[in-house]
Amino acid sequence: MRADPPIAYGELKQSRSLLVLGHKFFGGQVEQWLGDDSSPDFAMRAQVLTNVITRALQIVVIDLRADENSQEIFETLNARGTPLTAADLIKNFVFQRLAAERVDTEKAYVEDWPFESSFWEKEIGVGRYFISRSSLFLNQWLMSRVGEETSPRQTFARFKYFVEHEAGMTMAQLLPVLKRQALLYERWTNRAADPHADLSVVELSVYRQQASEIELMKPILVWLHEPEENYGDAVIERVVRAVESWVFRRALLRLPTADLGRVVADLIKTHRATPQAELAGRVEAYLSRLNVASTYWPGDAEIERALATEPAYRRFKRGRLRVFLEAAEDHLRGYSDSSGLSGGRIARAGYPVEHIMPQKWETYWLVDDLAAEVNRREHVHRLGNLTLLTKSLNSSISNGPWLGEGGKRAKLREHDVFLLNRKIEDVSADGWDEDLIDRRTSDLIGALLATWPVPEGHVGEVKDAPAESLASVSLKQLIAAGHLAPGTTLRSRPGNWGDHEAVVLENGALSLAGQVFSSPSAAGHHLRKGATNGWYFWLLPDGRRLTDLREAYRNGG
Repeated sequence: MRADPPIAYGELKQSRSLLVLGHKFFGGQVEQWLGDDSSPDFAMRAQVLTNVITRALQIVVIDLRADENSQEIFETLNARGTPLTAADLIKNFVFQRLAAERVDTEKAYVEDWPFESSFWEKEIGVGRYFISRSSLFLNQWLMSRVGEETSPRQTFARFKYFVEHEAGMTMAQLLPVLKRQALLYERWTNRAADPHADLSVVELSVYRQQASEIELMKPILVWLHEPEENYGDAVIERVVRAVESWVFRRALLRLPTADLGRVVADLIKTHRATPQAELAGRVEAYLSRLNVASTYWPGDAEIERALATEPAYRRFKRGRLRVFLEAAEDHLRGYSDSSGLSGGRIARAGYPVEHIMPQKWETYWLVDDLAAEVNRREHVHRLGNLTLLTKSLNSSISNGPWLGEGGKRAKLREHDVFLLNRKIEDVSADGWDEDLIDRRTSDLIGALLATWPVPEGHVGEVKDAPAESLASVSLKQLIAAGHLAPGTTLRSRPGNWGDHEAVVLENGALSLAGQVFSSPSAAGHHLRKGATNGWYFWLLPDGRRLTDLREAYRNGG
């Protein structure tokens, strides 16, 4: 504020502080609004601006008595307007405490408050809403200290209680510790964003979490790097590998995450006093004992069974699917887990995910009958039919034939910088089909299980496991399996909608009163004008419901 105009903002000591950036912004706006001083309306604009600043701009000053708490008044005023972030509230609280401790607050702000850069202002998605990275870090840091799951909206209140009743140190002592861990967190994040960096175990875990839109593990990473704990690298790496395996095995099965934050908090609280030599083993044992569906650590057999037929391309977001394929590539390069070798991992450059057998296969990838068509549609989105390329193939190549000089196999060879693609080339000289997709799916599942291993003998038993859900079945599958003949006439069950008949078409659709419906439920919805389970609504000529035929198919009858 004391600098003479024109101000060289870049040369100021605090050139990136919010005050300096705000001054620069408003100075630029004033210059833009005033325009050239030779213009006829320059004087008029200058007078208007002067009037606004000297007469219309209001500043409120609140004088407090010695016995009044400025922080409480600040929080009350904040609640009446646009709420400040948790980081804003904590910042005000921190410097109020420092002032009470007779610390040079200006010096502390310059030297020890780390949250004034654009890095910390970035908005991060957490569940259904976004919060600043500084607020998110403070929440995760607090969780690492107290071992309690804290809602982002409660971060400030819990931080204040921690400082006043649990920290056991002054703010002047606590702030440098907070700064040290914040800078380490920033380093992890920036390193993880570098696609070619040779990442440590922790940095690679940060990358995988961010690419998969997962923040669960961050409090554990922060806890393991508390300055006063001084855990060795080998201990940290083993704990990180175990927790990452727990999180990502659940992600492979698309299991819910709602209860995992509570487990992370309890894991930290439970193991705070554990001797360093025993920590990793106890963490693994703790995770292995989880035995309810909402938190358990899945074993190999369940993942192998689920992913074998999972339409992965449709089930997983691209970022998470890319992480899985990158892990498989790294496994082929000799990285059996997160410890890895030095250098040589796949670059994390956002490579496109490509179908080997194309999504639009009908033109060049012909099949003999309906059963083969159903089988092909079931395979096209499976894990074994997906790969990474350095750049996307254009649609004519991507959907073109497999063999031949201009075929897709030859084009993949041009992108053959990945072992994932070299393995495909090795086995596909005679074509690419469903059997090869199944074999490759099994190979990729094995790579993922090796990337995120479980302790020897762990099977992932669940005490409250629900009845296993049955895979969906379509009329086309029933036709292909010979359970239902095209041309079969179905009758609607009795009701006030009247008696109606629908004819089963060869492609598995239903023809009803001149209209074609893609499923039994869609046809039933048309008649009842409301949500309808068509498998119970439509009756076969012998009086059985469609669902009875479906159950017979599922049971192999």
